[in-house]
Amino acid sequence: MHSTIAITLTVMVFGYAVMSAIVHRWYVAPALIFVAAGMLLGPSGLGVLPESEDADTFTVLAQLALTVILFNHAVAVVTGGLRGRITGRLLLIGIPLTLILGTVTALLLLPVLPLWEAVCLAAILAPTEVALIEALLEDRRIPEQVRHALSVESGLYDGFALATLLAAIAVASGSAEDESATAWVLFAVRTELLSVAVGAGVGLLGSMVIVYSVRRHWMSKTWAQLATLAVALLCFQVGETLHASGFVAAFVGGLVYAVVSRRAGQVLPTQVTDATGKLLELLVFALFGAYLLVSGWRDATWQVVLFAVLALVVVRMAAVAAALWGTEAPLRSRLFIGWFGPRGIGSLVLAMIVLGRGELEHSDLLVQVTVVAVSISLVLSSVTVPCGIRLVSVDRLVRSGP
Repeated sequence: MHSTIAITLTVMVFGYAVMSAIVHRWYVAPALIFVAAGMLLGPSGLGVLPESEDADTFTVLAQLALTVILFNHAVAVVTGGLRGRITGRLLLIGIPLTLILGTVTALLLLPVLPLWEAVCLAAILAPTEVALIEALLEDRRIPEQVRHALSVESGLYDGFALATLLAAIAVASGSAEDESATAWVLFAVRTELLSVAVGAGVGLLGSMVIVYSVRRHWMSKTWAQLATLAVALLCFQVGETLHASGFVAAFVGGLVYAVVSRRAGQVLPTQVTDATGKLLELLVFALFGAYLLVSGWRDATWQVVLFAVLALVVVRMAAVAAALWGTEAPLRSRLFIGWFGPRGIGSLVLAMIVLGRGELEHSDLLVQVTVVAVSISLVLSSVTVPCGIRLVSVDRLVRSGP
């Protein structure tokens, strides 16, 4: 990494840390602040950051961030449990419907995209990241079932979207048509089953070693957390080395790690891995603001902007409404869940996967749409959180009665 970039990012982190409690109370997404800082200090602003886009640095940081975040999400899913009809329907109905509606919308507004590239775009913009506004998940005025549903949905979305994206890229690039059916089956096995096997194997071995060491007081809890972070990164690295999906491996590894540690009675704190994931994510958003945001918006057409808005608002809310139809969730809670699905690091990493592979004809357009959508999402989510909390908290009061 360029020394100027490293120093600038370090100062950004320090400056945000000083004001972090205030930002938390304002319900502003920290990522939005880092995006704004990146824009201000980047080549299109004050020019503190160098002109080169340093794409390799951005890609590496984004991959590391998503790896740790997926691992943490998996641990949280096991800890919190997949309880509730609302959560189940969001996963089983809401996610597939989001992908379908997103594809149809892309085909209508961006007709230059072939079918499977439209599927790729829908998969890129599908993952939600409610943890971008951490205060949202901690506010007790929001019903617990709503917070739990948003958190679990956000954690599992990346895995579903990644699997869809990899399959769509294979078809869109022609590899699934040019090769035999056997080759296509092997591709699916490698990217899915092998990824699961790698994650399960590394997660199991790593968690067993950590639990064994902690039980015998060979390792302090602080070092146990650092070892947990190493397990997450190993899942990714081994998966990528074996030409599987490192991200799927990281998520599965987190699931296995959480199950093993809970059954062994050694549920360790996760402050270190959580903090690492947040730090990496914020650094990615700083580089996003410095090098991608302005160029992404500069040539954006009205069709790109309209699609981004529809994907964030209409597609999301329609999918949630259909998924929660007939459940016990009140109307205000459904609207809240449908509205608050901010896009973040998951969408950026999936877009970089498309760009890095270079197999799609319109990969630049997919990245541009992602840049526009993520930036709009960050602003909308931060600005409307207070109103949303008031809406859903009134609904809670009405249900509880006098």
